[in-house]
Amino acid sequence: MKNKEIATRVGTTEQVVKNYLRKVYDKLGVADRLELALYCLHNRVLEGGNKPAEPATASSSPAEVASGAAPAPTPDSQPVS
Repeated sequence: MKNKEIATRVGTTEQVVKNYLRKVYDKLGVADRLELALYCLHNRVLEGGNKPAEPATASSSPAEVASGAAPAPTPDSQPVS
């Protein structure tokens, strides 16, 4: 996307988009969008971002769902010995 397109979509100016991109480039040590894309691929920045979320179960807490942890077994779901 062009800076102008990004600015229009997020409701700001093209100069603000340029400023933010420059800050990101500087912090990551890249020079342009191509290097940024390569950095993201190399460092797997988006890994897992495209995976569909698993449906939450009734016994899952929001923290468990967010972390991807399996819900703890409840006393009534324990096998009887």
